[in-house]
Amino acid sequence: MILTYIEWKNGRNVDLQVPYLSDHSAGENDGGDARNLQKPLQFDADRIEKRTGFYDQKKMLVELKQNDKHLKSVHSQVLQDVVPRLDKAYQRFFAGLSRYPKFRKSGRYNSFTYPQSGFRLEGEKVIRLSTIGRVRVTLHRRVTGAIRRATVIRDIDQWFVALLVEQDHRMVPSSSGKVGVDMGISNVVALSDGMLIDNPRLLNKSIERIKSLQRRLSRKKKGSSNSKKAKLSLAKASRKARRQRDDFAHKLSDRLTKENKVIVFEDLKVRNMVKNHSLASAIMDASWGQLRRLTAYKAERRGGRVILVNPSGTSQKCSGCGAMVLKQLSERVHDCPRCGLVMDRDVNAARNILQAGLEQARVEAERLLVQRRGISKFGR
Repeated sequence: MILTYIEWKNGRNVDLQVPYLSDHSAGENDGGDARNLQKPLQFDADRIEKRTGFYDQKKMLVELKQNDKHLKSVHSQVLQDVVPRLDKAYQRFFAGLSRYPKFRKSGRYNSFTYPQSGFRLEGEKVIRLSTIGRVRVTLHRRVTGAIRRATVIRDIDQWFVALLVEQDHRMVPSSSGKVGVDMGISNVVALSDGMLIDNPRLLNKSIERIKSLQRRLSRKKKGSSNSKKAKLSLAKASRKARRQRDDFAHKLSDRLTKENKVIVFEDLKVRNMVKNHSLASAIMDASWGQLRRLTAYKAERRGGRVILVNPSGTSQKCSGCGAMVLKQLSERVHDCPRCGLVMDRDVNAARNILQAGLEQARVEAERLLVQRRGISKFGR
């Protein structure tokens, strides 16, 4: 099984940190040259008109390297990795999942990959990268298994190396619990067992500093050294808030998957919900989509399952008797006049979500009463 090692800061949950590559290092040059390779490939007129595909653009690399001395100085596999990245962006565009790919301007191409070779870990303190050289690293834990891929990542002023390692995966099964999860803003999640987890509102803790740094940046002359310093300070402040959100989502998803085998979420359309500008900031700070994604892959690793259900009516329906009890958004208590059930409205919604998820799982597990007939183009 393939496992990815993820990096973090200052040795906490870090696998490999590369703190000795400056902004003007060889790593910066490799990333810039890989970025420049996107331009002739991306804006190739044949890409859409003549449907130039992945393998055709792979062949273009040979000609492009002959005419560009900067591309010659970059490891061949680093350049080859740009093509599948670009192809993936176009495939997402044609599938309607993203906008038309744009050329990455300077400073926005933040990683490059050695997909098969060109790297070697030497002991626990040095990694050798082709065309860059030996780089000292901080190793968080011993790397076991065969290293298949290395990706060098820049996070503002910090450099990391992510290693893809092939090794046997020993599954640690989760508990046999089942839980429904109602996501909100005042409580980031309400669980069907009655537990409410407060929203830490991490953005609110750093918003004043971010606004102050934004005002400071707006007063600087564009392109000046002071402007670059102010932009760096602003990026660091935003990174701190981002990492706090990531840390909270990882810990919560880990807890959910350890304690439960089946986790049911609402299938919320977050992209549409953030169009409401009054709630967009709070919704993004709550990280609903990220929590769902992290929980899904962790549950799969532990032999569990995440189920998504239609959120329609989960807040209005009584989890005790099934009656519809209409409530305004400001009403935070569910009080059913039919069966007398009184509880927090979010917990009631979480119970409805769990019931819907278990019913959906039962339907999926049932055999079809009418067997599907095979359809052949030959009419048989």
